[in-house]
Amino acid sequence: MCHPPHQHRWTVRLEIVAADNLTADESVTVHTAFAEFDAWIDAYLHLHNLNTLDDTLTQDCGTWQLGKWIFNTWASRVPHLAAVHVQGPTRDHPSDRYERLVVTYRPEDDPSYGRFRLDNDNVQTAGVDVSWEESWSGPDEARTVEMVKHVTVRFAEGHHPYTRWRPANILSQYTAPDDQLLRVESLTTEYRYAAEHTVATGTRLPAEWWAYSTHATNVHADESGQVIEPHREQTLYTLGSQGIPAWAQSLQRTYLPAPGEMPPQPPSAARS
Repeated sequence: MCHPPHQHRWTVRLEIVAADNLTADESVTVHTAFAEFDAWIDAYLHLHNLNTLDDTLTQDCGTWQLGKWIFNTWASRVPHLAAVHVQGPTRDHPSDRYERLVVTYRPEDDPSYGRFRLDNDNVQTAGVDVSWEESWSGPDEARTVEMVKHVTVRFAEGHHPYTRWRPANILSQYTAPDDQLLRVESLTTEYRYAAEHTVATGTRLPAEWWAYSTHATNVHADESGQVIEPHREQTLYTLGSQGIPAWAQSLQRTYLPAPGEMPPQPPSAARS
């Protein structure tokens, strides 16, 4: 969501880049568009709740998302529009008038176009490791135990997926291109098994496996994709996040246990 929710202090700058000098007609169009843009800002953005401007901003109205929305809105009206620079309060100090965060939206840096596609499906695995672990849940007087399956996928050199660092620590393709580039070294998904049971409505639900959570182990990389030394490992997760990259969802489905596979008996339950 936007910070702060009232009395926004955003600054927006449009960047024009043309291979040659603007023609007379283009120059007039650009200056006219700039005047219209200023009026549009005052009429539609100034002191408005930015989350209600468009469906794409309802769930996530960060600086990057706002810049993308503005670019898409004005690209056809401003000749040679190359980027939108959005300056707003920092995530850590939203009320500090002197702390400013500047994020640039460029179409070529969008997850759909950039060199390191955050929705990249050109990934190859180098190996898969499988392990089982006990998982306890419930209050002390009525705790239950189950076995969860961990599947770790390691990626082949030169075929790693990429993401960018998000303060929320979430693996998502919706990240700002100015954020630190991360190369994903491995992806570990925890699969849990739900036995056949009846819900409150009386409906009988079949037994099934599902991907409970996925963690990505990353190393920081420079913009050429090379790992920065020393390695600074981070872990991003997908539990409850929006915009999970397609390649991560595909791997979750690929290694989902077969419907007929039963988890082993928990060792502690067997001892009891």
